[in-house]
Amino acid sequence: MKSELEELCELDRQIFAKFEISEINTEEITQLVDNREQLLQKVLQLLDSFPEVKQSSDWFDAISRTKKLVELMQLETSRVGKTLHKYRYGNKSVQQYKKFL
Repeated sequence: MKSELEELCELDRQIFAKFEISEINTEEITQLVDNREQLLQKVLQLLDSFPEVKQSSDWFDAISRTKKLVELMQLETSRVGKTLHKYRYGNKSVQQYKKFL
């Protein structure tokens, strides 16, 4: 069980590192998040066999990192959405100007 939590911690570290790069590679992040989800499902199943882990600092750290990851992904999604909105608005303006040419 400890090795799974350590592996989860390592995956989290890799995901956070991907968000620190200016040019975000969504495919790599998606793969890491998918791996994290699979590992988390395994950990949740193991919690039934080892309920004492729910009181461990490793588990509380994993929960804290999960909350931070969710927040980070929401912020990044919002940022990308705003950029897309600006792009679309600019594209509409270009289309309007082309009508005059």
